[in-house]
Amino acid sequence: MIQEQLIRHMDDDTRNFYFMINPYFPTPGMMARVSENLPHLIRYYPSNQEVIAGKIKQVEKIDLPLIAVNGSCEAIRVLLQHTPGRKLVTVPNFNEWEITEHLPMAYDASTREIMDAIRENHIEMVCICNPNNPTGFYRDDIQALVDAFPKVKFAIDISFIDFVDETIPPFPKGNNVILIKSLGKNYGVCGLRLGYIASADEELIAALAPAIPIWNINSITEFLLDLILENREAYESSRIKIIHGTARMVEILKQFPFLKVFPTKANFAMIHTLKPMEFNLKNCANKTGLDQNYYRVAYNKNYEALNHLITM
Repeated sequence: MIQEQLIRHMDDDTRNFYFMINPYFPTPGMMARVSENLPHLIRYYPSNQEVIAGKIKQVEKIDLPLIAVNGSCEAIRVLLQHTPGRKLVTVPNFNEWEITEHLPMAYDASTREIMDAIRENHIEMVCICNPNNPTGFYRDDIQALVDAFPKVKFAIDISFIDFVDETIPPFPKGNNVILIKSLGKNYGVCGLRLGYIASADEELIAALAPAIPIWNINSITEFLLDLILENREAYESSRIKIIHGTARMVEILKQFPFLKVFPTKANFAMIHTLKPMEFNLKNCANKTGLDQNYYRVAYNKNYEALNHLITM
């Protein structure tokens, strides 16, 4: 028997607070363009890695050596499996960051605690998701850490940085910084799998490049990149709408006295409750340091439905 695709479990948008998606983008017009060109896009090859990497640079307004990847999962695995040395990973985190041997450190550890851990444990790479997934915690001390340890690599997952503020904060800079970003969450194309690895360290990018196939990004995804460039204003509008909507969603969650709602700078919020949640949201029991009483509530444009989905 063929197993149902995961998408079948996400059909009811009203009750779906599981995946972090952009419900406002791509626009209907962009979707129509994809539909019109679908036979051609399915039949023919995409451009090569170098061309698509160039398009991502334009979309992301980033001027660094860059590798286009099939989502952040591919980026993280390629990076971790091709960089030896002792790693520190802030936890809880996206589980892919914990696939190699590492020292776990609390996601909200102080700057001093992280500095001490780097020195005492001879850490060669620090891995931080910023904002953190699943807590939504945003660190503003990463540049200070990068500057303090120029010989330590800092792998920073910035997949949710577009939702920190209306003005997107600058990413940390330095030859020892490696940026990982999934582009599915913010541009609403999770099903197409797209992301990147970028760093000013040209030697590192050149060393990782052979691990990536020349055609790892499909034609439909490449076409969406072209359309994103043509629809920047619509994207900016969708991003800001999600930031404001998430803030209102958090206020609804705070109405329930049995919920602890964690502060967030992402398009989701983490909650703690002793009452089971019986609608479609992410249980965080598989996250380091958390148990079945923690949930991640992703932004949904129907967030007012939480008023009756969560029962007293």
